[in-house]
Amino acid sequence: MAHPLEEVINSAEGLVLIGDSAEERFPGFSYNQYAKAGKRFYCLDLGGLDVSRGPTKGGKVYKSVAELPEDRSDLAVLWVTRTNCLRAVEVAHEAGCKRVWFSFKTAHEDAVARARELGMEIVEVGRCPIYYYEGASGICKAHAVAVKASGLYAKPLCFEGCGDHREML
Repeated sequence: MAHPLEEVINSAEGLVLIGDSAEERFPGFSYNQYAKAGKRFYCLDLGGLDVSRGPTKGGKVYKSVAELPEDRSDLAVLWVTRTNCLRAVEVAHEAGCKRVWFSFKTAHEDAVARARELGMEIVEVGRCPIYYYEGASGICKAHAVAVKASGLYAKPLCFEGCGDHREML
């Protein structure tokens, strides 16, 4: 049986990646994976970048919710520091996202609680979506294989601040 997170990331009709280059948390590898696979996504950087870093240099990055296209998804994937996570949740909500996935080294208990207060569904706390993405390739696919071998891949969903002890870098 497939893991529920496979269904979430692979069936999402696009997504909004939220990173923060000012805090060295720009989602460059995720950006690259989604771009290479042709997944519809929009990247919003709280640090003000307007082009991507990492393997896909120069790709479009948005600096505000107002700049995002109207066809954005209801799923936000957060790649920020824990200290800036609450702000990222507010931005995701402002963008109209109804679901939020806190990637590894992202979630703060106050941000998770705030997402709930705003009526957002918590998809996961503490794991990278690329582990579950069927379009993953290269180093990210190798990382996903390592996560499967470690047993982390198959663990149940986490909706609380369990990211600290679930993460695999």
